[in-house]
Amino acid sequence: MVLKEFSLEGKSAIVTGAGRGIGRTIALTLAEAGADVAAVARSTREIEETAHQIHLLGRKSLALPADVTRSGDLERTVERTVQELGQIDILVNNAGIVLIKPVLPDPGQRVIGADAATDLTTPIGEDEWRRVIDVNLTALFLVTRAVGAHMMQRKKGKIINITSGYADKVAPHRGPYAASKAAVAMLTRTLALEWARYNINVNAIGPGLIRTDQSEGFFQDEALLQAAIKSLPLRRVGQARDIGLLAVYLASEAANNMTGQNIYLDQGLSIS
Repeated sequence: MVLKEFSLEGKSAIVTGAGRGIGRTIALTLAEAGADVAAVARSTREIEETAHQIHLLGRKSLALPADVTRSGDLERTVERTVQELGQIDILVNNAGIVLIKPVLPDPGQRVIGADAATDLTTPIGEDEWRRVIDVNLTALFLVTRAVGAHMMQRKKGKIINITSGYADKVAPHRGPYAASKAAVAMLTRTLALEWARYNINVNAIGPGLIRTDQSEGFFQDEALLQAAIKSLPLRRVGQARDIGLLAVYLASEAANNMTGQNIYLDQGLSIS
């Protein structure tokens, strides 16, 4: 028997970056807990598969292709979700990209957390810097602003941002990625304070070493994998479902009194 405070029955959610990996798993786990879900990403094929899997769980779902860096796409996404699902109770900002490159060339180095093909002889380009900031930070701001206006009118809502252990933990060759995720962590706290009087909870999850289809290349390099695991206090790899289960808690009535928190589900990376 599931505790009623953890049920998402009657709730509707938007999950960005829901076409694969952690985003798809979060979308499916929210659906398992009872939520209807709008899956948002650029790849129509991938989010249609996510929506199909949600339907198999007996929940309503929408596949909404959108570029989260474009305000027009986001306005249409919010409008369609409200039309089809009735309201937006939950927003999960998962869309993001990872870039591991040095500020200046750093040959002869290997990086824990990167696959063997990571090139440290080519520095970050200006366009790459802007792309990481646009997708990881600016897009999150735009999505949250669009959905937040709806939640403020309803005077309720749960917003969950996906940050990273590297929002707090210093590591080389992750300049734009770490900077963008640290900014997301602070934006989470700022919005939690600004919107508390509207009964909107804003929290963040910082995943650690998680095995997904996007990270599979890294997991093929056994030496790097073992080095990464040894750097973690719990000495193990996390699963995408771990993040989904925490998202269910943060989206549920059980977390009504939690806001402005950045929770690192990272096998102890942030304390190492």
